[in-house]
Amino acid sequence: MNKSNWLKNLLIVLTDIVAIYLSFILAFYLRFLIGNFISLVPLGHGLSFYLMKWWIAGILLILIAYNGGYGSMVDFWDELLVLLKSIFISFLIVWVILSLQKEAETVSRIIMTSMFVFMVIFIPCFRFFLKFLMFKIFDIREDACLLGAIESKDNELVKILNATWYSGYRIVEVMKLGSIKGGYSTCFISFQHANEELIKNIKSIFKTLIMVSEVAGLSFMSTEIKTFLSKNIVLITTKSGLLSLQKMLFKRVLDITLSLFSIIILFPLLLAISIIIKLDSRGPIFFKHKRIGKNLKEFTMYKFRTMYMDGEKTLKEFLATHPEAYQDLEERNKLRDDPRVTRWGRFLRRSSLDELPQFFNVLIGHMSIVGPRPDSREAVENYLDEYKEIYRMVRPGITGLWQVSGRSEIIYQERVKLDYLYILNWSVWLDFVIILKTIQTIISGKGAY
Repeated sequence: MNKSNWLKNLLIVLTDIVAIYLSFILAFYLRFLIGNFISLVPLGHGLSFYLMKWWIAGILLILIAYNGGYGSMVDFWDELLVLLKSIFISFLIVWVILSLQKEAETVSRIIMTSMFVFMVIFIPCFRFFLKFLMFKIFDIREDACLLGAIESKDNELVKILNATWYSGYRIVEVMKLGSIKGGYSTCFISFQHANEELIKNIKSIFKTLIMVSEVAGLSFMSTEIKTFLSKNIVLITTKSGLLSLQKMLFKRVLDITLSLFSIIILFPLLLAISIIIKLDSRGPIFFKHKRIGKNLKEFTMYKFRTMYMDGEKTLKEFLATHPEAYQDLEERNKLRDDPRVTRWGRFLRRSSLDELPQFFNVLIGHMSIVGPRPDSREAVENYLDEYKEIYRMVRPGITGLWQVSGRSEIIYQERVKLDYLYILNWSVWLDFVIILKTIQTIISGKGAY
């Protein structure tokens, strides 16, 4: 590890320590605040008692380091998963130690529990802010190189990796295979160019080698790597995410729970939107259209109506005078500045509130909270020949990878590939990330029209 990386990791460790002790302090004063409203057992220890429990911070820092939390995490969500896992395990270990020391009865359960809850919030947020300052604002990322042919694909790879500022790397040079030179601590290698002889020649030149590969049709989030050192062989095992009965059943239980909870919580909003739609334009509250679901069965999907009743006539007239709009409609299956959309409908679409009735589709069993976007029978028959079999096995979703990757800005074929990757790589964590990123996308309004 070079001096620059050592200093960056030291800053991250210090930031984690600040977040941990801030959690101690806030948890202690939260206990006092709660005590003003309900009757609690008097505290047996003051704030200094909890601040002296330095070993709690030590256990958490060791676990974060053990799980790779002080290496270069390429993605915020990968880092968040490492932090949550480390915090949860440390929470269990701390309670075991307190029980063995016979202190579990004397410490405040409210303080100890809320302390770890605050850590879940503060540690990731403090880290994000620190890395934003270091890598985005001041751009003190580590310079690295990409080893491969000077091709358009490699140039595109450089753009993607450099745009991922959270990793802390910046690729400043693409080297040809025949002209390798030093000067960098880290080297990214395009997987298609990697071979035994190449790795043997460059491992003494670069301290860190990072393999980069596209994931075309592979389940990469549930990958296991096993090594046979005596045979010099590495086995990479991939497992399809949603294509197992146990995972499908578990996902269905989550869908029922979340959709029922959402309908109850959002009922006043659903009622308000329904009233406004009736006042805004003539027609029904809901728009019903046929979509293809699990086992390629057709079902009725519900949305709040966002178009005028004579929309098709208006569209024909619009396309007659705006022939360039045909391309937009063909590529994205949607139209910018669609003349059929009502004034209130534009707001509903940009905010995705028009899709709230689909929670009823989820509850019924037609859809899932997260999944591939439901398509019409015509679209499935014309575009999804190579993916049709795998689409048959899962329920479509209200949101999915394509919605958080650009929404309407993504052309139809790319959207299908993203849906396919989601099915192969499903996990509860992936659904959680997509839901959070959906909220972020809705707030930003990016790609919505």
